Amino acid sequence: MRAIFHRGLRFQLVVLASMLSLATFDSTDAQTWEDRSTYPQPFEMIRSLQSLQEQVAQGNSHAMFAQRTLLTKIDETFLALPVDVWQEPRNARAAVIHILSGGHPLVMRRLLTVDPEPKIDRRLMEASLAYVEGREEEMRTLLEDIDPLDLPAGLGGHVALVKAAPYIRTDPAKALELLQVASLLMPGTLVEEAALRREVFVAGILGDVERFRMLSIRYLRRFRTSIYAGDFRRRFALALDSLGFVQSEGKYALLNDVLLEFDADSRRALYMRLARSALLAGNLNVARTSTEEALRLAVEGTREKEILKIYLVATRLDPETMLANRDLLWSIDKADLEEQDLDLLDGVYAVFNSVRHFPEPPVNVIGEFNVASSIGEPEERDWLSADMELAESLLRRTDMTLGRMGE
Repeated sequence: MRAIFHRGLRFQLVVLASMLSLATFDSTDAQTWEDRSTYPQPFEMIRSLQSLQEQVAQGNSHAMFAQRTLLTKIDETFLALPVDVWQEPRNARAAVIHILSGGHPLVMRRLLTVDPEPKIDRRLMEASLAYVEGREEEMRTLLEDIDPLDLPAGLGGHVALVKAAPYIRTDPAKALELLQVASLLMPGTLVEEAALRREVFVAGILGDVERFRMLSIRYLRRFRTSIYAGDFRRRFALALDSLGFVQSEGKYALLNDVLLEFDADSRRALYMRLARSALLAGNLNVARTSTEEALRLAVEGTREKEILKIYLVATRLDPETMLANRDLLWSIDKADLEEQDLDLLDGVYAVFNSVRHFPEPPVNVIGEFNVASSIGEPEERDWLSADMELAESLLRRTDMTLGRMGE
């Protein structure tokens, strides 16, 4: 409780300091003030903004709203300041950081026209404006010969982060190098948080399993409560598929320590995704392990719980588990399932009955536990949903198994 109180107090002080730094300046009087010492210094205002952004990186939603208010105030102030303020290099750097932190592009457009020019490499100003306006190729060209490590850390981290963007698809190794620089230059900040999220994604593109594991654990231990953690979880889930963790039990085992870093709800969703992918890939051992882990985290009476029952039956469709599978299938509440779930259940029932009846129906058995429709496959397969594809995969695999049993 004491730690929570101190974090809350620190946040309130940051917001108060940020607002006070701006309250002393009336933008309408900017042209009448001759004493430069009375001007608000842009680099000080950006420090206040960065303090708020550190709170955002730690998951403070109030800081997110306060940041928007502060950015609006900074926009107004920067537009009203006399041009000589930008002759201070720290202030000129603050202008670039401002736009890369969510500031209004109008500020940079104005600074690109003033005389004398701000005391900073003009390419940095033009590149930052190109970045926020979506002119990525132009931004890449402007920054090509600028090394973020040659810049002050507060600016270099931002530059490294945006410079990496065009290379993520075209040269992921170079993008990863730049993202590492961004993290190195600005640890504990929103820049490091964003860089780590992107690094995880790039590691997935490169197929670097060990780096993917290391970066994921690092992100979760440092920024698990970030406002943007949802984006990390989405990128992580996509990488699970591209890195093929369900292809072998050995590779799957590498995920154990990473998944333990997630909260229970996220872990359950990830195990369900892995179970489904493993079923599609035909790796029943991995599918069974993932399903069992997800079941431990599932809540009774939910759709997820019922879907996991279907998955569990699908992982053990063999004669030895007929009774257990029958009871589990009968326990499924179809009212909790959606149409695509029912398609999957229908497919599992069809497989179950095929195994149960092979090579001929048991004595005193009349009919089937459930009836799956049997119709010809149309020429166009656009109708095929993901769950129907999974059911079809199960049927094909069972047909092969039954064929081998009959040889």
